[in-house]
Amino acid sequence: MGMIKLPNQSINFFNENYLNIFESGNLAEGEWNKKVAEWACKYTLSDYALAVNSNGSGIYTILRLLKEYRFKKKVFLQSNTMYGVKTIAVSSGLDLCGYVDCSLDYLMPTYEQVKIFISNLNKPEDSVFLLTHIGGMVNPDIERIADLCKNSGVSLVEDCAHSLGSTISGEHTGLFGDAGVYSLYATKAIPVGEGGIVVTKDQELFNMAEKFIMYDRFDQKLNVGINFRMSEINALLAFAVINETESIIDNKYLIANKYIKACEDFDWSYINPATNNQRSNLYKFILLSRSENPERDFQNIKTRTSPVYDYLLGGDASQITKRHICLPIWYGLEDSIVDKVVSELYR
Repeated sequence: MGMIKLPNQSINFFNENYLNIFESGNLAEGEWNKKVAEWACKYTLSDYALAVNSNGSGIYTILRLLKEYRFKKKVFLQSNTMYGVKTIAVSSGLDLCGYVDCSLDYLMPTYEQVKIFISNLNKPEDSVFLLTHIGGMVNPDIERIADLCKNSGVSLVEDCAHSLGSTISGEHTGLFGDAGVYSLYATKAIPVGEGGIVVTKDQELFNMAEKFIMYDRFDQKLNVGINFRMSEINALLAFAVINETESIIDNKYLIANKYIKACEDFDWSYINPATNNQRSNLYKFILLSRSENPERDFQNIKTRTSPVYDYLLGGDASQITKRHICLPIWYGLEDSIVDKVVSELYR
């Protein structure tokens, strides 16, 4: 966790403004929460946005509302996802009905894999698909998957914990289905510490979510709700950091370009952050192995981070976990570490 660095502009902005919060006495439900939501709408071109205290609380909010007011009964996930996504899905009250297999090419399910899974559902219209964009990459088939879900009556919720700032054909993640939720956790691509942002083009869903995270204390009509608000201090820091999203991503591309050159010089297989008409935020830089002995392929790469996910949910997740490693790539990463990784790739 100590590796995480913030842009100086963000730190300076925070220092210039935090005393105003204390002097105002408005420690919650203030202007900085609104500014985070306004920034998200402007940046992603979402119609509606909501600052929450974590990605998980945002996902829980949407799933619970789909259960209570869109009468969904089941949820399915992809096999390669965070264990916490499973616990959130189950906690929402929806029945977990399975996992969609994922492709080794980009660690996410293809259109065909989702199509097969939905075709085997008894009543697709009762279901929610909680899809996760992996490692800063956008699922290359997201547009087709979204159309498939819509035509099948399946609600699509995008877990965008990895993908704030990532786009495909110029479109941001989170806006292809019913809703999407970004993460601002300390290790994510745009690190704040804690926090999340819900985005949606569905006004009714937004209005309900806005009440839900305030435990519906005003209208008292939802009958469900939890305090999932973001504090004003957290929102100020979030606003200070998210305004530097593009500079953070640009900095990571300087690192990635060195890795890409080494990979191409020595024929390493990697997930290209600019492939399939997309721009990754480079939350991860991922090497792949298709050999029978991936450990042998990776044995000289000592300077690495943990795999995207290193536990098993669905049936094919074990192969995905074995066959990829992640190279260190975060804002402000020291040149000495980058050079060490490059030398290991050349070795």
